Amino acid sequence: MDVKKVYVLCPKGIKTGGPELLHQLVFTINMFDNGSKAYLTYTSETSEGAPVEAYREYIGDSGIEQSQIEDNSENIIVFPETCLNLMHKFKNAKKYIWWLSVDNFLFKTFSGYKKERGILRAIKHALIGDLDIYNSNSAVKSADKHLCQSFYAIDYVKSRGISDEKIEYLADYINDMYVKNSSEYAKRNKISRVLYNPKKGKEFTQKLIDAAPNNIEWVPLINLTNEQVADYLSTSKLYIDFGNHPGMDRFPREAATCGCCVITDKRGSAKFKEDVNIPDQYKFEDKEENIPAILEQIEYCLNNYDVAIKDFENYRNIIKGQKAKFVEDVNKIFR
Repeated sequence: MDVKKVYVLCPKGIKTGGPELLHQLVFTINMFDNGSKAYLTYTSETSEGAPVEAYREYIGDSGIEQSQIEDNSENIIVFPETCLNLMHKFKNAKKYIWWLSVDNFLFKTFSGYKKERGILRAIKHALIGDLDIYNSNSAVKSADKHLCQSFYAIDYVKSRGISDEKIEYLADYINDMYVKNSSEYAKRNKISRVLYNPKKGKEFTQKLIDAAPNNIEWVPLINLTNEQVADYLSTSKLYIDFGNHPGMDRFPREAATCGCCVITDKRGSAKFKEDVNIPDQYKFEDKEENIPAILEQIEYCLNNYDVAIKDFENYRNIIKGQKAKFVEDVNKIFR
C-alpha cells in the first residue's frame, strides 16, 4: 500500500495520555523515509484552543486544521475513538479507528444518547448493549482498519463483529524520562508512601485510606509536572490504581518502570494479562470485602520492598521494549 499522507485527528489544548500518543504517532511515522508524511490534525470542534506546549517535541509548530485534509484515496485519516462522529465527512480517504480508550467511547455514546432520548432509555439501551448515537455502529463497520492500543480494545472490537484481518495491534510507549529513573531504588528504603491517581477510582481508594494504618502516607498524583511525578515514582515503594483502565494506562507502567510495586483492580485493561502484566496477587476486584486483603498486600510491599519489587521485573522489561515495538508496528501499518 502506497500511502502519501496520514492525517491524525487530535483535540487541541488537551494534555492527557491519549493526545500525547496521537502526537507520538505523527512523530514516529515521520521518522521513516518511505514517501509518506503524517500531520497532526486538530479537530474543528477544538480549533480555537492553544496547542499543548509539552507536545512541541513531537511536532513543533506543524499541526494543521481539519479543513486542510486532502480527502483522496492515497491518504489515510486516523480517528481516535472519540471522533467517530467526524467520519462521515470524508468519502475517499482510508479511515482507520485507533481505539485508545474503550471506556471513553462508551461513555460518550451513553452521554449522547441520554441527551437525545433521556436517562431511562439510555440506561435501558446501555444494559442491552445497543447504544448507537452519532451512528457509531455505522462508523465502526465502515472503518478500513481498527488499530487497538490494548488487548481490552481488541476484545471489544471483536465483540462488535469486526473480523481479524481488519484489526491491528498498535500500543504505545511511555516517556523516556521515566525509563531513566528505572534503577533509582535506594532512595526509598524507609518510605511508607502509597501513590494513587485521584481522578480514577477515588471512592474505593478513599475506603482503603480510611481503613489503613496511620503510618502510611498517601499521595495523590495530581496537578504535578512530569518531572514531579517522576520524582515521586522514583522515591516511593508503591503505586495503586483502582480506576477503570479504559486502555493500557500509562501510570502503572510509569510507576513500575521507576521502581514502584503496583497494585490494581481488575477493570478494563487491567483484567488482561497482556495489558497489565503483573502477578495475580497484585490484582483485586474493588469490593469492600477485599479491603483487608488489599491492605495486607499494601503492607507487604511497603515492609518487604526488596523482595516484592522483583515480582515486577518481567513487567518492567516488557515496558522498556514497547518503544521499539511501537516503531516496528507503525512502520508495518503505515508503510
